[in-house]
Amino acid sequence: MADTRSLITGIALGVGATLAARNALPLLAPLARPAVKQSVKAALIGYERGREMAALLVETLSDIVAEVQVEMHAQNAAGADGRAES
Repeated sequence: MADTRSLITGIALGVGATLAARNALPLLAPLARPAVKQSVKAALIGYERGREMAALLVETLSDIVAEVQVEMHAQNAAGADGRAES
């Protein structure tokens, strides 16, 4: 019995919300467009900043890898020179 009452209440609320939305949407549409536009603008700005940060990270990691490779070559050259002189 309680399930039937809940079902009927849910259906009634759904129908009421649909009717209210049908009447309210034309009133809210002019307000929603600027909000959606601002949200898209913020998302694009965030995307561009993310791309810049990723590019900076890749550049930094590339520099670190290059430094490590130079150090490894220097160590290998020093080890080879030490072995050649012995």
